[in-house]
Amino acid sequence: MMASIARIASLALLISFVSSQESSVSNVTRELRLSPASAPWPERQVVDGAYQSFSIEFSYMVDYGGNNTNPNLFSKQVIQNLYDISGAYPIFRIGGSTQSSAVYYPDQKEAIIDPFESVASDQPSKSMLGPAFMQSFHQFPSGTRYIYGLNFFNPVNETLFNVGDGISQCVLEAHAAYDSLGDSLYAFEIGNEVDSWPGGHRRPENWTIQSYVSQWNQYASAISQNLTGTNSTRLFQGCAFQAPRSFGDRSAWNVQNAELDGMRSDKAITVSDHEYMGANCHYTGVGPTIETTIFDRKNMLSRVWYHDYLGNATKDSGIEYVLGETNSISCQGAFNISDVMASAVWAVDYVLYLSSLRVSRVHFHMGTRYRYSPWQPIFYNDTEAHVNPLYYGNLFNAAVFAGGHKQTEVLVNETNFSAYAVYNKGDLQSIVAVNLNMWNSTSDPVKRPYTALELPHGWEDAKVSRLTSPGVDIAHNITFSGQYVDADGHIVGKKKYGKVEGGKVLVGAGEAVLVKLRK
Repeated sequence: MMASIARIASLALLISFVSSQESSVSNVTRELRLSPASAPWPERQVVDGAYQSFSIEFSYMVDYGGNNTNPNLFSKQVIQNLYDISGAYPIFRIGGSTQSSAVYYPDQKEAIIDPFESVASDQPSKSMLGPAFMQSFHQFPSGTRYIYGLNFFNPVNETLFNVGDGISQCVLEAHAAYDSLGDSLYAFEIGNEVDSWPGGHRRPENWTIQSYVSQWNQYASAISQNLTGTNSTRLFQGCAFQAPRSFGDRSAWNVQNAELDGMRSDKAITVSDHEYMGANCHYTGVGPTIETTIFDRKNMLSRVWYHDYLGNATKDSGIEYVLGETNSISCQGAFNISDVMASAVWAVDYVLYLSSLRVSRVHFHMGTRYRYSPWQPIFYNDTEAHVNPLYYGNLFNAAVFAGGHKQTEVLVNETNFSAYAVYNKGDLQSIVAVNLNMWNSTSDPVKRPYTALELPHGWEDAKVSRLTSPGVDIAHNITFSGQYVDADGHIVGKKKYGKVEGGKVLVGAGEAVLVKLRK
């Protein structure tokens, strides 16, 4: 209780500082003049309030959702917050590596049995599911839709977990999910990151992308026939490949080749790739850092380029291209990078830039034990359920895409600074600026450097929403528009907007601002 009182008191001081920030800052180190076009490029994609969506590691869905007896009210509230801001519920992909080690047992009483090899393990070694597992999907707010991750065992003679006939097991689980989820089922995803399987214990070395597509169609047809009586039902998200890095070669594992090899829009509603800004997987030497990994936009842009290419290469197929799993650092995140304010600021820039490309949706991945999760759903590691810093970036993005029918143009594209114009139904509505320069909480706040943005004429009465904290290296005292999220998941505090002063708005190092016209 005393810790909560101290936190509220410190937040009150921070909110007071933010509300007077525009008039009190003197350390302006440079100015930028913004000149957005009155309308977006005609070919720019249109996105809605669910553009920023989520992905939950399959084995942790019970933690995030709860069940009919004990629904997870914290998860329900933080999802509702996003709807209240954006006007749309995010789509949840329930999948990841643990979907490929899950077996459905229709007679099992428990929702899930998931043994961990050690208390330090991020994931269970396998997951045994019963019918009660499906209850978790009914605990999020009504209107939430799901992409359900299915296993992809060998069609016959599967020795792993004594499955035997893998295609029958896949159909069995799909049928149970289809019956339970009903209209809330957006799609099925068959297998996860299968491009890493050839030569491993799941598929032989000569298993090619053509082999994959042939098997994928076999499974999708079997599921479709079982559920609807037809061989083709547009109810699948294809591929779910690792971060793409290879084009040109027709044998390369990428979504373009998958479509050329026979993945068609009669079954696939979307194709999915994954992406992370760096890795925390048994590296040697210097690992990822805030400054070199998520605050270096050259790193982000070099990775996103591949998705821009593939989104455009497949745009005429009738199958939307999505980032089905993404976050800051792979292998469940890195301490002091994925779990601090820096992740929230990075997420704003990352999502805004992706929305300017032909990437139809973005799913942030999470798990109970993961460092990069937007929120922790249950008591774990001596802490109650709570939101993590990334969630504040998610709230910011929800505000940007509120109402839907948004288009994004890049205005500033520097190594550590970006700005975007956001259009609503073709009309300029907002400007977003993100300052990815380092600022630590231990530094003198008076010396925090600011960039002054000179706005176009007519923006004098715009309202400014600021995402800020004392430093990008900490996980507390974060506010968006002067508000924060309390221990129950509610957004609290009076919303405070900054003002445009002298035709300018200030953006401090490690901050993001949303400047919206009053209409």
